[in-house]
Amino acid sequence: MNLLLVRHGRTIANIMGALDTDFPGNSLDATGLTQAASLPNRLDADRLAGISSLWTSPIARARQTIAPLEGATGLTASIDSGLREVLAGDLEMCTDARSVACYKDTTRAWMIGRTAARLPGSPEDGADTFARFDAAVARIARTTAESAGAQGTALLVAHGTVLRLWTALAAAPGGGADPAWIADHPMRNAGISMVEGDPEHGWRLVDWNEGEWTAAPAPTAPGRADAAA
Repeated sequence: MNLLLVRHGRTIANIMGALDTDFPGNSLDATGLTQAASLPNRLDADRLAGISSLWTSPIARARQTIAPLEGATGLTASIDSGLREVLAGDLEMCTDARSVACYKDTTRAWMIGRTAARLPGSPEDGADTFARFDAAVARIARTTAESAGAQGTALLVAHGTVLRLWTALAAAPGGGADPAWIADHPMRNAGISMVEGDPEHGWRLVDWNEGEWTAAPAPTAPGRADAAA
């Protein structure tokens, strides 16, 4: 199973540095719409044709980002609330340096395994947030495998912080990436990363943010090279 992880396009909250995590959230700005429109062309023809299912967070900016991919693939995206961003709680829409630092420091601690901390006023701590997103990924993998087989590809559009959290804890170690490095390297708006594996055997990060980090090739199974020769 392949997962293509896409961060939503740019919004005014991104420009403001605002902690925009509530429903429905800000829409894409003009640049964000352009970024979303570029996604089909930035996926090569084989990868675009190989997409088996599309999934999105219910937040407006994610749904707008996936729309051009729906047009290009002919697929209709399914909405999964588990793909929502890390909830900012009492810090929602704050832009001051101390609030933003609280959000960043807390969520980066989660990404290196210190998941018991909780943002002020948030209903979820790090373990809750990871479990919520991980359960959504498991649903996506199961549903995609049922319709397209174990080699299917699911593309999901979600949010920068929760994508890093899930990748750092669930997929980075399997690909040889340092979770702390993932924590310090956000995906850019409309950036694409790739993960492979399945919920039963685990996930492996293959590519982060379109080449910013790339895994070494997976080891060849014993005897395979000789048989191929």
